[in-house]
Amino acid sequence: MPDAWDTTVASRAHAGGRHEALFRAHVAADHPVSLPAPAVQEVARGLHAHARQNPRIRHWIGSFERFVSDPLIEVVPFDGDSALLAGALHGRLPHPPTGKHRRSGTRAQQRAAWAFDIQIAACAFANGYGVLTENVHDFAVLREAISELVPGVPPLDVRDARELAPA
Repeated sequence: MPDAWDTTVASRAHAGGRHEALFRAHVAADHPVSLPAPAVQEVARGLHAHARQNPRIRHWIGSFERFVSDPLIEVVPFDGDSALLAGALHGRLPHPPTGKHRRSGTRAQQRAAWAFDIQIAACAFANGYGVLTENVHDFAVLREAISELVPGVPPLDVRDARELAPA
């Protein structure tokens, strides 16, 4: 099953980023990089929000737009099936499963990030992808919820991007 990159991977695939080598390995192999549409939205939102506070970040907006429009990038659509599954997941899990650890940001920002994670998982699953992420815990929770909502099919594959070593 191919992987769709979560925001935690896509946002660190730039030059000097933690996942630059992974991206370069995809380019060298002429292997597409799959990005769920909600991950693209989340990275773009973050860039635009930070650019308001720090004008030096503005150049990353154009870089990300070029990255997404590259022929090697496949944006996985957030379609009707994705939306229905995301709605069911969000109804079942309205709050992030942070437990004793807190995500950074305000509660509103944490809930928005959780909504994006739900949409990314639903988008990947509905389109036949696994999720490559650094946020394994939260996507494992979503994998279990999807398995309960859609029994009898293989579960969402969740892989930790930090454990990958590009070939």
